[in-house]
Amino acid sequence: MPLVTIEIADTVPEETRFAYAEAVNAGLVEGLGMDAEDRFQVIHPLPASHLVADPHYLGGDRRDVVYVRVLMVRMYDKETKAAMFEAVARRLEAEGVRPDDVFIAITENTLDDWYPGARGERG
Repeated sequence: MPLVTIEIADTVPEETRFAYAEAVNAGLVEGLGMDAEDRFQVIHPLPASHLVADPHYLGGDRRDVVYVRVLMVRMYDKETKAAMFEAVARRLEAEGVRPDDVFIAITENTLDDWYPGARGERG
């Protein structure tokens, strides 16, 4: 049950934002093996001037960065996370986002740090 935050320029049309959100979810499902219904996303459209990224960091060519933050329970190994990064980037590329413009960061915690609502399961 990752909580995903997508930060994107407010100039990106709403339907495209939702397509990006679909792509991110599909990448998480593919890469992490999670259920498609475990979808919790927040889309933050921001002024482009508020999305700052070094255009050439690590030899990249960044122009219109899409930030994806994934808050999730610590349960995946390094290889699984790498597969998720690749799957999300590939699916965003299919929606028109250049791979250099994808920036993904994971924050992990424990199941004790989550409250998924009154009917949610607690481990």
